[in-house]
Amino acid sequence: MKKNSFLAVLSAVTILLSAAFPAASAESAFVQLRSAAPASSVVAAPQAPRSAISAPSAAAIVPGKDLSPKFSDPGRVSLILKIVAAVYNGGALPFPKDGIVFENKEGRLPGKPKGYYREYTVLPPPGAPSSVTVGDQTFAISPPQGRRGAERLVIGGGELLYYSPDHYKTFLPLTVLR
Repeated sequence: MKKNSFLAVLSAVTILLSAAFPAASAESAFVQLRSAAPASSVVAAPQAPRSAISAPSAAAIVPGKDLSPKFSDPGRVSLILKIVAAVYNGGALPFPKDGIVFENKEGRLPGKPKGYYREYTVLPPPGAPSSVTVGDQTFAISPPQGRRGAERLVIGGGELLYYSPDHYKTFLPLTVLR
């Protein structure tokens, strides 16, 4: 396919995805749409130059080098920053449920329309500390009961970042430091 034809098709798909997923960028909508499809129907999208894909919104959480408040476990910080970078760059995420809608059923986060919040798995490697201090709060981390463990990262509208050390009982707002 010629480059101009490819860009025209990509532009049309971007417009359609923007209409179907108005709360998200077209690029993240494509990732959401692709992750919702049955595995047998997923086809790798052609890679276009970054300039041809809509850039993340100005409010998007930009990858960085550290988090605030401070964590006692630098391994968790590194893991959270890798997740933020993967989400920002449209990269691969390790768990099939990463990026699904977090419905905020208990209302522990500010009320927003359905689809505003997305959840991601924070699963430190075996041997990681069984407690973590974030700011001035210390949390005992439950051993993983299933494949994903209890820790989660929730991103709201691409601009709010929360860490839950205890499977949605507590939400700690985080800031990515560059």
